Amino acid sequence: MPAVPDRAALLIAVETFFEAAPPVPYATADLSELLKLLPAAGYRKEKCVLLAAHRTTKAAVESQLRRLPKLVDKADSLLVVVVSRGLSLKGRGFLACADTLTADLADTSLAVADLLAALHKTKCPEITLLLDADPLDPADDAAPKAVEPGLDGAELAKLFSASPAAVGLLASEPGERSYESAALKHGVWRHHLLEAFAGKARSAVGADGTLSAAKLHDFLADAVPRTLRRTHESPAAQKPLLFGEGNAAAVVADLSKVTGPVGGAELLDPARLRRVVFRAESTGRVKDLAGFRKTNKVPDRVDSWSRKFVARLAAPDLKADLDQTFDAVRETFNYKRKDLDVSAESDGSGFLRAPDFEYTVSATVNPEDPSEVLWRREVGQLLDPAFVRGEPFTAVFGSTFDKLVFEFSAPVDVAEFVDRIEDSPPEGVKVVVGSEADDCEVRLAGFAGKVTVA
Repeated sequence: MPAVPDRAALLIAVETFFEAAPPVPYATADLSELLKLLPAAGYRKEKCVLLAAHRTTKAAVESQLRRLPKLVDKADSLLVVVVSRGLSLKGRGFLACADTLTADLADTSLAVADLLAALHKTKCPEITLLLDADPLDPADDAAPKAVEPGLDGAELAKLFSASPAAVGLLASEPGERSYESAALKHGVWRHHLLEAFAGKARSAVGADGTLSAAKLHDFLADAVPRTLRRTHESPAAQKPLLFGEGNAAAVVADLSKVTGPVGGAELLDPARLRRVVFRAESTGRVKDLAGFRKTNKVPDRVDSWSRKFVARLAAPDLKADLDQTFDAVRETFNYKRKDLDVSAESDGSGFLRAPDFEYTVSATVNPEDPSEVLWRREVGQLLDPAFVRGEPFTAVFGSTFDKLVFEFSAPVDVAEFVDRIEDSPPEGVKVVVGSEADDCEVRLAGFAGKVTVA
């Protein structure tokens, strides 16, 4: 039986500063929550340390770094998370400490190069450094003029490419803001980081239940922009970055105890389930869309132009659909206005998010007939499956949906699925499949609907 990896972690939350910068909202709370998640993610509790409040002065942080090799004690991997504000001077990046002085920003902050050097002294074969360093803007007249807000990207690329063991994940590009959300009560990037360590990023977890730095970054890079679009009315750009791709296979969490192995024995193992949605699809003529004008030409082919064209024409209909649903949902479920988040996107899609579910609607050119628009409506993200059996749900959505769709985080081998059923056919089950086995239809005795596996 293989030995269980020995994992250690150092979390540094510099939330408040004596004078150099405004606070970093939710920094301490976020890393305190992460600390609680680490033991279930494969970390030794006695080897996990959080520095916060008065322990985030430069002297205190450097003292902890000097003692880090003793704490780690031959650990197989080391996770370090720093939440602070970043600045750079003459090609060197620095992380502000609680006692960083405005008049002497660089020398009273922690140099990123010194931080990495200290981590390498632990001799851990895998080191993952997560940096959420919102730019420190030295607007004060007392600040040195050469100081720039944010870390130095070129230095980071050089440091991590030269490292034999370290991979670095940044919450945002150097100089770019790392946002927080009052609605979430977290930093946005940190909110999704917590989700990942809690086992909620199933698509990022490997077949053995482990989460690598590369997969963690992929998840964060996808989730952060989507959340920003939902939580911020004005445009907010934040692009998470990864440095040290050569070391990105490092395992940052073992979530097998939290989620169970993703690659289970059952092809349709619920542990692999990504989402469940009620779905309905319908078609209509492009020329019947509210945005269509007599001078417009009906598409005769499916391409990027026709998709954008139909999305633009469908915008008024899509907004009307969302407005109607908003009114019905608010009235029937007794939600307050602030409980509902509604948005019509420019790509022909829109959503309504409620406390108990999410409704989405989209319009695109019909791939089988470019003169038609294909409408898709879905309800998913259900807080409680029993919710759909209630009278309010029936009153609002009634018989709108004709499909129940199960989407899995990993593709289903349809051929193998069919072979298993045919080798040991359950009573009342019949499978219809084509020669190429791209998808199959499962028919159940006494069930009027149909189940499609693709």
